[in-house]
Amino acid sequence: MFTEDYLMRIINQALAALMVAIGLKKAGKLMEARQAIQQAIEQLTTLPENIVDQMEDGSLLSLLSTQGQLDVGRLAILADLYQEQGEILFKLDQSVQGSIAYARALRFVLEVALSEADNLFTGTIGKIEVLIQQLKGSTLPAETQLALSDYYQRLLEKDDQSLVVAGTSRKQISQALAELHDQLGSSKNMIGD
Repeated sequence: MFTEDYLMRIINQALAALMVAIGLKKAGKLMEARQAIQQAIEQLTTLPENIVDQMEDGSLLSLLSTQGQLDVGRLAILADLYQEQGEILFKLDQSVQGSIAYARALRFVLEVALSEADNLFTGTIGKIEVLIQQLKGSTLPAETQLALSDYYQRLLEKDDQSLVVAGTSRKQISQALAELHDQLGSSKNMIGD
């Protein structure tokens, strides 16, 4: 069991590594930036990055939970790290790995947004929308699609003004939800065949 001080130290170290990675990426030092991201992932999960890469998202969510309570702070930073990793991998012409990193970032930021009503704010909505755009045309894992469906349904519960502030509308959300349900229906039909 980790103490709160230890977890805060891990989070601060990971945030510092993320800032270093962003600076390195801006300077064009992509390999160094990728290495900084990998170190931060190791710090946050307390596991070697190559093992983390092989784990399923659900297993990582369990790893970041204590007594059934998800550590939303660490998960939010991990989502940011994977989003940054995706950007770096695309710049390195590693689009498959970049898409995998983006998909993981999307799943994690969705879990953060869905964990508490307070987490569904404009910044989080913006992050989710950017990741969705990055993953256009990609097939998302079923768990991510289900989380995305929950997210859209939660957005539809918000008032119209809040949606406008977040840069979206009830019509856009309803359309995205319908498309997602069509994809989920297609997936179920393929499994049933």
